[in-house]
Amino acid sequence: MKKAIKKTFSSIGSRPKARETPKDESAEVFVQKYQHEQTKIIETSCKDFLKEIKAIGKITFEHGDGKNNTLLIECSPANRSKIEPLINVLDKQISTRLGKGFLVNGDSIVNSSGEVVYQRIHLHHVPESEERFSALTDKRKERLLVAAVDLGTAYSGWAFQFYHEFQKDPTKVYSKNWNSGQHVSAKAPTCVLIKPDGKSLGAFGYDAETEYTALAEQNKHNAWYFFRRFKMKLYNQKLSRNMTLTDEGGKQLPAITVFSLAIRYLKEDAMNESGRQLAGGLNPDDVHWVLTVPAIWDDEAKQFMREAAERADICSKNLTLALESEAAAIWCRFLPVKKCGDGKSLKTFKTGTKYLVVDAGGGTVDIAVQTVLENDMIENIHIPGGGDCGGTKVDEAYIQFLTDIVGQETMHKFKNTFMDDYIFLTRAFEEKKRFTDQSSRNPVVFRISACLPDLAEKCTGKKFDDLIKESKYCGQVKRSGDKLQTDFDIVTNMFAPQIDLIVDHISKLVEREIAKIEAILLVGGFSNCLMLQNAVKDRFGDSKTITVNDSDLAVMKGAVIFGHRPELITQRISKYTYGVKCNVPFDGKIHPPSRKVLGKRGIYECRICFDIHISAGQSIVAGEVQHKKTYKANTEKQTTMELEIYRTLSSKPVLVTDEGCHVAGRLDLPLAGRGLNREVEVQMIYGGTEIQVEAKEMATGKVHKCSIDFLN
Repeated sequence: MKKAIKKTFSSIGSRPKARETPKDESAEVFVQKYQHEQTKIIETSCKDFLKEIKAIGKITFEHGDGKNNTLLIECSPANRSKIEPLINVLDKQISTRLGKGFLVNGDSIVNSSGEVVYQRIHLHHVPESEERFSALTDKRKERLLVAAVDLGTAYSGWAFQFYHEFQKDPTKVYSKNWNSGQHVSAKAPTCVLIKPDGKSLGAFGYDAETEYTALAEQNKHNAWYFFRRFKMKLYNQKLSRNMTLTDEGGKQLPAITVFSLAIRYLKEDAMNESGRQLAGGLNPDDVHWVLTVPAIWDDEAKQFMREAAERADICSKNLTLALESEAAAIWCRFLPVKKCGDGKSLKTFKTGTKYLVVDAGGGTVDIAVQTVLENDMIENIHIPGGGDCGGTKVDEAYIQFLTDIVGQETMHKFKNTFMDDYIFLTRAFEEKKRFTDQSSRNPVVFRISACLPDLAEKCTGKKFDDLIKESKYCGQVKRSGDKLQTDFDIVTNMFAPQIDLIVDHISKLVEREIAKIEAILLVGGFSNCLMLQNAVKDRFGDSKTITVNDSDLAVMKGAVIFGHRPELITQRISKYTYGVKCNVPFDGKIHPPSRKVLGKRGIYECRICFDIHISAGQSIVAGEVQHKKTYKANTEKQTTMELEIYRTLSSKPVLVTDEGCHVAGRLDLPLAGRGLNREVEVQMIYGGTEIQVEAKEMATGKVHKCSIDFLN
């Protein structure tokens, strides 16, 4: 059977007369009204979308009173979920086209006389039924587009997908190919060139490298700021809003400036490209943004990234943070077998299957332990593991290898004087890093700049070949022109520390689930390294290891799907215990005597108690509200209740002074009225990628939605 649904557009203040329900009351009916003279505009400019609609439904143009005509769209109930997104995009097309020569006012389009010619009214169910549908503009806000920004340590990029495309094929995600002039890559190097004013972006990615090199050749680069691989400054560091970063030339700028300029460039580049694919372009509210962050990052780093995005003019309500290992798992969950490099796919796993996702990126390695649920859902069953053992550590080992030969002074001058050669050297090593395989154990040939040996001779007064002989690599390295033939043992030593750390991290998680982990998914740029792949296969078995084609895009594209369906991740595990520092009646059995204080209410208190809201290791359903806790005013006249938020790895802290307890942030809550009996009920909402707080003033019933300030 079919159902009838109407979608009506009319002028303000005059609801159109109800259409007669079609004889076949099972038809899905969408009705649009528009002025007579706009008929051809709609038919011609929106023909592509009308064609898509015709493939699954029926379209009829009905002539009315000469002023208003009707576009009638019919489809079967089975196709309603497919046709609604198309109509949503069609709305955008019509709104854009009719807006030419007219004034746009909200969802209404008026002409110069103030007469409304187009307006959304409602979407309702015609036959008798309890099922009701709200207007497409009022229901769950399905953006026209979801775009993801992946600001990586070594490489960055963006991806996007229109909602109607997601409905057809979730894996049809568009990403940019970046051109260096010499080759094309799936991502651009994370390089930011900032103008001498310290505020304006000069260039990003390959362009930043090229322009900075040109400036250096003209000796004009000293006034500019050039930053590379700065993301890891947010990991395992004490962060603040006024922290600074040091550029390649030793100059400093606020970190928030560097991060926000990089995010802004990626955002605007994605907007420009996606806008070209939609007639009339896009408005900011048409897009929901997803910003990727490592799962092992703490709350303050996540907040820093959010604030950097907001400074890049991404509205907070249109922004979601995605954990990189989760985004990668989502991508693999939707990826068909034929697109997986090993002929295996998470898509084919049965419900209940447990697996690891190893997101080996440039800076960090994120490892998540997850379980497959029904309807493509995924739940986390362990706290994320990993550390700062990504591919850039191998790059650093290679540079140190060269430094051991030519000396620190030579490498410093080489980097600052011949930046283009230095960049070429690192890019050439990147290729070697991916494809070097220990199975042959043959010597590895590295290409170096031809000017490096000359510079070394000038700085040291010695021939390059003599420097090799005097180094610890004597007999293991040979030079031929701009190439270094290097024994495989030396190369192995560059990779081994990081690969061993990654394997150890995986082992610790696998051992917790002995004989239960059925697969290990390798994603991220560093996962393309054959030495890493082979080490994982040797340790855990070839049958368990899955490598994905284009694995360096898995996080970015998975983040887009997460933006469409954040409910795919149903559960997370809290790394920390979170709580509030509070006053409680003194208990001599628990509290130290030195903490016994007579309070303003005439009772003895302990004022350093850890009031737990979320416990370390706790399984939390996404969006789930935790325990409600009530706190009273400390003074009669205070207008704000300031709560100190603490965290610890311990699951049962008693006092905020217990070992391992640290101040995590602050929560400021409005407080009306006067007196000591004023109370605020606080509940933390966790399970998403960020903690949210709801606070209710008990006297007024007013509810405040707040965020913990982890950077205060």
